[in-house]
Amino acid sequence: MDQPWIYIVLLGAAAVVYAWLLPKRQPSRGTEEAVVQKVEATLEQYMADIENDNDELIELVSGMKQEHAVKQTALQEQVAELRNRIVELERQAMLATVSIPVPDSEASFVTLEEQTALQEPQTEQQPESIRDRYQELFAMHEQGKSVDYIAKQSGIQRGEVQLILQLAEREDVT
Repeated sequence: MDQPWIYIVLLGAAAVVYAWLLPKRQPSRGTEEAVVQKVEATLEQYMADIENDNDELIELVSGMKQEHAVKQTALQEQVAELRNRIVELERQAMLATVSIPVPDSEASFVTLEEQTALQEPQTEQQPESIRDRYQELFAMHEQGKSVDYIAKQSGIQRGEVQLILQLAEREDVT
């Protein structure tokens, strides 16, 4: 029966040693708390930095908006000024076409169209046919040359050569 009693004493001694070692761990918990406090302080500093950066961005964006509004207002003023100039120039042009002094004439004022009619002699000319204007092109076409060949030789684009040939056909029909 001695043996169970020894186990109880040994178990008690182990509990005392464990209890004696346990208070030594508590100072390490203090360092853990210090680490946690440092991490919290770092996170708070990081959040403060982010908030400051956001405030700076908001200020930049509002400044850009203000600059844009000022530029837009200036551009609108320029557009309004240009419109006023256009209206004034159109008014002046209308006045100029209404009355233009003509020297050496019985009428003191005539319209621009009348002045142009006075300056140009009235001759009725027969419009030149398309075949007369592009004789070389039609000569090659009558020889049976292709549109591409005619375009290369005459320096006229292929589509233009085709258009000239089609216009000539229409001219011949009428």
